[in-house]
Amino acid sequence: MLQGLRKYVFAGLAMSPVLLFGFSVGPPQGRTGAPADGGLTCAACHRGADVNDGVGRMALTVANYVPGVKQTLRLTLSHPTARRWGFQLTARLASDPTKKAGVFTSNAETQVRCGLTGTAVAPCGDAVEFVEHVVAGTSAETPETRTWELDWTPPETNVGDVIFYAAGNAANNNGANSGDFIYTVTSTINPAAGGGPRPAITSGGIRDAFNYTSSIASHSWVAIVGTNLSAAERTWDGAIQGNNLPLSLAGVSVKINNKAAPVYYVSPTQVNVLAPVDDAVGDVQVVLSNINGDSAPLTIRRAAAAPAFFAPFAQNNRFFVTAVALDGTILGKVGVDPRARRAARPGETIQIFGSGFGATNPAAPAEQLVTGSPALAAKPSIRVGEATADFAGNGNLVSSGIFQFNVTIPASLADGDHAITATAGGATSANTVFISVAR
Repeated sequence: MLQGLRKYVFAGLAMSPVLLFGFSVGPPQGRTGAPADGGLTCAACHRGADVNDGVGRMALTVANYVPGVKQTLRLTLSHPTARRWGFQLTARLASDPTKKAGVFTSNAETQVRCGLTGTAVAPCGDAVEFVEHVVAGTSAETPETRTWELDWTPPETNVGDVIFYAAGNAANNNGANSGDFIYTVTSTINPAAGGGPRPAITSGGIRDAFNYTSSIASHSWVAIVGTNLSAAERTWDGAIQGNNLPLSLAGVSVKINNKAAPVYYVSPTQVNVLAPVDDAVGDVQVVLSNINGDSAPLTIRRAAAAPAFFAPFAQNNRFFVTAVALDGTILGKVGVDPRARRAARPGETIQIFGSGFGATNPAAPAEQLVTGSPALAAKPSIRVGEATADFAGNGNLVSSGIFQFNVTIPASLADGDHAITATAGGATSANTVFISVAR
């Protein structure tokens, strides 16, 4: 992405020579011909034949979109005498062309600028986006034709038709704004039709994502396993809007007890979501939806709390907790957890993490980023081996679905691996989770 965008200076009616040099660092925003932006094109600055004179041509290749699934567009500009090239492209909602439709990704030949004025570059938030050439994308002395490949990610949900507006400059590379040829193209695409196999959740394929137990609670991370769940693999990186977590990702959404769950990860065979806040206790239904329809509902047990420790590494059917010392050292089972520098020490206070520990006070909505560190409404108990571990406060929700406890390892513990369990809301975490202790 180009740093330090060049400033253009106007003196009365005369344009500076820098401006006349084909805007090699990118044209001003709003030059795609989009009617909602005033209909301006590169012809506002460049002089030559009439726009779309019939000698050259601009073409855009883009497929109907699957919500949230990135695709590569091809924009081609051709003219028999041109020797330098430039373009600008924008994507808008057909239902409201003043609104952006999806996001572009810059590359070595392009940049993404935000809004109709200013020099802000992506990420653009809610502002309209313009993807355009930079110097490396103008290909000086390249004859007759130029093609740019551009990555575009559509909105996460079906927003109806999307319209692309583009304008290009097939320039003669004379360093002035004369003798250039301007072309435009407009293309409308639709949401891709369904018709593929419906998503199917495997029987027993809904588990808490930390310890794979068969019950969940508010703020539980949940793993859903099945087939045809998503057309793509991605995480919610780039899909969080402001403080709001995505309730649909790559066209995939999940409802637990008819409440929308924030979606963190999708793939054809697994989807990870955050259980929404809900007071319901008992069997509830889970339904996963994508462009091909809804899955058959599958039942899972929902509890007031379903405590589970973050233990991502296993050996011999034992899951080992990842912890953090107060000086930031990663603690765990050395040789199993590749990040671990050592085991926890008896009498040491460490940070451990988990999900599904229940309600917080104040209440924290699962569909938004966590602000502050709301405490658990009720204090759980934590045991390491046969001893009860002390910890200050009740524990806090520090990130989406992540509770933190500053636990003191009982000083009496011998070196070795000890089971660690938590009891909250009448439920006890899996007995297959361990913590390594060594003096």
